[in-house]
Amino acid sequence: MSPASRLKRFFVLALIGFAIGALIAYLSVRSEQASTSEAGETSSVSMPLVATGMGSHFSLIDQNGVARTQADYADKYKLVYFGFTYCPAICPTELSKMAEAYLALPMEVQQHLQPIFITVDPERDTPDVMKGYVSLFMPQLIGLTGSIDQVEEAKKSFKVYAAKVPDENDPESYTMDHTSLIYFLSPENEPLAFFKTGDSSDVLKERILSVMSIKSE
Repeated sequence: MSPASRLKRFFVLALIGFAIGALIAYLSVRSEQASTSEAGETSSVSMPLVATGMGSHFSLIDQNGVARTQADYADKYKLVYFGFTYCPAICPTELSKMAEAYLALPMEVQQHLQPIFITVDPERDTPDVMKGYVSLFMPQLIGLTGSIDQVEEAKKSFKVYAAKVPDENDPESYTMDHTSLIYFLSPENEPLAFFKTGDSSDVLKERILSVMSIKSE
């Protein structure tokens, strides 16, 4: 084979190799985009990640000093968030999101859905403190507190993590590190969805409507 023929053959093979490589790269990108799109669609409806052994039980005291258990809301779906009133940003943001989603629902849906805020800081969050705090968001929001043992039992049932974090600048003060999820529960206290901090109020609203409309049919 002459040098010219070998050179020509080299360029042809190189061109074919480049074309194959480009095709593989294109198909890889399309596959990645499809996977990302599917993941995004799943995330947008916040499909439930059910925690094994999650009981969703509590025996606490509401903002009016009345003893409450999950049985008091057995006829309703529930939105439950664990946090604390001294929380500077995340808790008020999540409760505002919960309130926005709830108030955007049709009245007939609201009547079958109970929003609940449970403190992870019972030492500071007394019923009076909770009463003032939940009133900042919406009148339908129930605030629950109790003894340290009662709150610990509720946390354990919901698989919620919470721990004190001392303030380095003030030995007498502390904040709380805790799980930040909005739980969507059925009237039977079965977890239907867990909403993350990245989920918008529209995501909550659409998921609630999709579940409750199916159940009501």
